[in-house]
Amino acid sequence: MAAICQAEELGSSISRVLRTHSDTLRIKRKIHVRELANMIPVKMLFPLVFCIFPAMFVVILGPGAITIMHTMGNIGR
Repeated sequence: MAAICQAEELGSSISRVLRTHSDTLRIKRKIHVRELANMIPVKMLFPLVFCIFPAMFVVILGPGAITIMHTMGNIGR
């Protein structure tokens, strides 16, 4: 509001003031969104490590581990 009042008092173009103000707001919004996007990988790390990776290891390595245990158990017989 102060910029509009100042532009009106000095006789400069209000459209230029509004365009500059909108550009500034757009840049601030982009910076804020980028900061939030940079925090996403850090926030995803803990659920991945503690929930998803262990389940994947059980599904992928479980059958192999069972086969190895049966094989090792049959060696002594």
